[in-house]
Amino acid sequence: MRLANEGGFKPSDAGALALSSYRTVKGYDADVGNLRVSGTAVELDLLLASKDTLQAAVDSLEAHVGRVLTVRELDTPPAKVDPAQAVREGVKLFNAERYWESHEALESAWRVASGGEKEVLQGVILAAAALVHLQKNRTMVALSVMRRANEKLIGHEGEYFGINISHLREEIAKMIAEGQVDFFKIQARLPSSRAAA
Repeated sequence: MRLANEGGFKPSDAGALALSSYRTVKGYDADVGNLRVSGTAVELDLLLASKDTLQAAVDSLEAHVGRVLTVRELDTPPAKVDPAQAVREGVKLFNAERYWESHEALESAWRVASGGEKEVLQGVILAAAALVHLQKNRTMVALSVMRRANEKLIGHEGEYFGINISHLREEIAKMIAEGQVDFFKIQARLPSSRAAA
């Protein structure tokens, strides 16, 4: 679930916020996992023993953190999506600081890709994964994963499904050089049909 970050929480608050959120829902036989903080939202996995307590747990978290933005069941298989559509959705989610969901969307396109296309997608997926780690305040892990993203993108230029790969490489290289990962947006023209890599 995603809740509005109305408390101005930062990734450095993730641990304490996970604990206080758990305390908020434990009376509903629920747990909180994978809490992530972005500038606009607090994302978390709400683990329930029964769907009967879902609304009470959601109401409790909403009062504790902020209004509900989205709730999605994780135990349902993802729908098949056209690769171009998956990339468009992945970029939109990435630019909305929804990096975990971006990773998932892009992965559906990666599964059917090959060659250089697969490598580019893996680079973008790894960039999203690095920012998931940043949202959890795992800065050194985020930097390590961003280095892996950079390795996958080396040798790729131009556009891929509208993504400006050159700009993406520049953003990643800058973070690696500075030794500091930060949230950023992917520059992209999101076409309605598949563009050449």
